Amino acid sequence: MITATGLELRAGARILLADATLRVQPGDRIGLVGRNGAGKTTTLKVLAGEGQPYTGKIDRTSAVGYLPQDPRTGDLEVTARDRVLSARGLDAIMSEMTVLEASLAVEHEDERLLRRYGHLEERFAALGGYAAEAEAARICANLGLPDRVLGQTIGTLSGGQRRRIELARILFRDAGENGGGILLLDEPTNHLDADSITWLRGYMAAHKGGLVVISHDVSLLDAAVNKVWYLDANRSVVDIYNVGWKTYLEQRETDERRRRRERANAEKKAGALMAQ
Repeated sequence: MITATGLELRAGARILLADATLRVQPGDRIGLVGRNGAGKTTTLKVLAGEGQPYTGKIDRTSAVGYLPQDPRTGDLEVTARDRVLSARGLDAIMSEMTVLEASLAVEHEDERLLRRYGHLEERFAALGGYAAEAEAARICANLGLPDRVLGQTIGTLSGGQRRRIELARILFRDAGENGGGILLLDEPTNHLDADSITWLRGYMAAHKGGLVVISHDVSLLDAAVNKVWYLDANRSVVDIYNVGWKTYLEQRETDERRRRRERANAEKKAGALMAQ
């Protein structure tokens, strides 16, 4: 769960959000919307712990998987497959097991090496073993990343492929936690083809943990979200709608009409006072 209280966000001197309370709980699938420049990406980044609020407190009690618009990976020499597997620590275990296997081929009676290999096998099995590796490959394939791409190093991939690797890594870790973590996804359908978007839509709709997504894909929001946060740039607030996408659109239109009437009445009263 993520709980933010007294949250204030700024872009320079401009206040994006003032004294907001936001909560992401298991089962919440939230669409974060608002006009360009309202602060959606900034809000998501702060909730993920990748940015600092101007004021306010944020508590996180669940694992958080954050997909920024422009993921920055570390080692460009690591393979795409190992990058995904590293989400559960499987890459390091498999690498060490490979080294030990080569050593044991020469020194097959070395008890120290045998004990270490046995310990690694236990850890590997506890993390899902070869079934987890196959699971990672399935997630990658569903995101349009075939085996030939997974064998390449990160540095040789295009920007779109790197982004899909990061998304696969986040979903692979989440699957290892039985879907109980928090996913914060900024435009996750970028660089995905139609089949991958359809698969991701289904994954998100079935997600058991918390989810906040920024997306211009209306069909994704309609299929996946059960709540909407609307960032109002004019009022520097978040309007929270505990409904699905279509109902949100209806309620939002009703709220906008009400606010227009209130503004018109306020201007009318102000004009009358000026006349007096």
